[in-house]
Amino acid sequence: MLLSLILLFIAIGLVTYYILQIRKRYQYFVERNIPTPPFQYIFGHLRTFWNVPSFHRQLESWTKQYGKIYGVFQGASPTFVVSDPDFLQEVFIKQFHVFHGRRGAFEGGKIQNLVSSSGDQWRRHRHVINPTFSAAKLKLMSPLINGCISNVMEKLIAHADNHSEFNIYTYYKRMTMDVICRCAFGLDTDLQNNPNNIYFQKVEEVFVGTLRKTIFFKLIQLFPEIRMFISRIFFSVNTIRAFVNTHLLPLITDKQLEELPAFWLINRLGPIVDQRQKAKTSRVDVLQLMLQVMTDESDVGQETSKANYRLTRDEVISNIFIFMAAGYETTSTALAYATYELAKHPEVLEKLQAEIDTLPLSDGKNDCDDETKKYPDYDIVAQMPYMNMFVSEVLRMYPIANTVIQRRAFGDTVVQGISIKKDTFVHADVYSVHYDLDLWGPEDPYVFYPERHATKRHPMAYLPFGAGPRHCVGMRFALIEMKILLVRLLREYSIVPGEHLEERFNIRERAVITPSEVWIKLVKRTAV
Repeated sequence: MLLSLILLFIAIGLVTYYILQIRKRYQYFVERNIPTPPFQYIFGHLRTFWNVPSFHRQLESWTKQYGKIYGVFQGASPTFVVSDPDFLQEVFIKQFHVFHGRRGAFEGGKIQNLVSSSGDQWRRHRHVINPTFSAAKLKLMSPLINGCISNVMEKLIAHADNHSEFNIYTYYKRMTMDVICRCAFGLDTDLQNNPNNIYFQKVEEVFVGTLRKTIFFKLIQLFPEIRMFISRIFFSVNTIRAFVNTHLLPLITDKQLEELPAFWLINRLGPIVDQRQKAKTSRVDVLQLMLQVMTDESDVGQETSKANYRLTRDEVISNIFIFMAAGYETTSTALAYATYELAKHPEVLEKLQAEIDTLPLSDGKNDCDDETKKYPDYDIVAQMPYMNMFVSEVLRMYPIANTVIQRRAFGDTVVQGISIKKDTFVHADVYSVHYDLDLWGPEDPYVFYPERHATKRHPMAYLPFGAGPRHCVGMRFALIEMKILLVRLLREYSIVPGEHLEERFNIRERAVITPSEVWIKLVKRTAV
């Protein structure tokens, strides 16, 4: 009886201490005189974020109400929501040594890659992967990109000949997946003719956002203190499911246990790594560069010397997954938005075509078997002033991967006179930045106007690829891929809106912010 009472008092004491600590955390923004929307204890603002159709539109709405710097709580974790460019410049660039990582969903397990890592671990990944996206490497990849685009162009002929309305977004998705597989991993998926490829289907499922809906993910948001414990359970459950599906169930049935698509991919990318290790190749791509520095887990330290930059097998596999997913969805979505704006703005389309018609194109050798066609290469599309402004305006109005435009403080610091404690987060409200009249005027920021990019803006006014040392490593690759496709498409066709363009555009927020469909018609151009 006495022992039970003692244990009861201990439990009450622990709960009381935890509640007091939680209450203290919720004074974080009050102590700094920073406004914050109404919230609930324990949940903070999470219930709102879990239930609103768009997380980022909610932030934009609160910015209009509370200003360019305000606070929200993800559980009890304080997060600054910022659209002040000077504050963001301090966080993303000037104090990068403090804010060198993001908010991680899970810790431990196989998901250790360029996106999820921080500090010295991130430097290892970045050092290995950076050379892949140099100008020299991108020039070598231009023929591979053109080969994938040739497959798309062949599929579009029938639509142009029939004058039929169709959803071009479907073709963009297949093309960008083909490109990332060929240029990064040496895999010829040919998705234009094989759209039922299982890897393509699983990558599609990743962006439905099922991972963020799981109880594991929500518990980690609510209780970051037990992140490691929950992560270990989560990874263990998925590892067991993968083992049963791979080794046990095939012996007795054709049914399988359900696996989250991200883990399905990660658990099955190992054979690709093993096969490339055994095969001799002269290819220079992302996977090959990572394999050259792959080593055993025990050999990987946190050394900062370049001689000690190594990746484990699990890190290589995790990075393959990240590039498959990010390289596919973001570029195809940007092309979808670009096509939508071209259909809506014929005057912009004509200016782009006028610039394209003056381009000196290469002879297309090694692009495909038909050497009579002419294709743009890296050097050509990298020097197109109006194309640059057009693509920049598309990405300003339709920022795609806003979730990763945030940073975590790994130490106490002061930013613009505001005290920020370790483990506080800073999230850039990208929509509010991109539609700020002071940053993007005098023309209305809600109007599509490529010429606004001829004027120099604040260095933090444009954030589609992030900013600072952790800006998107594949930025140039994505831009070159987009521009080559647009040059080839607009050289042959004009884009006009389909009857269902507005009705089916329907922007939705999943893992990234995408339209549902883009219905257009293609009109064959006369010879130029």
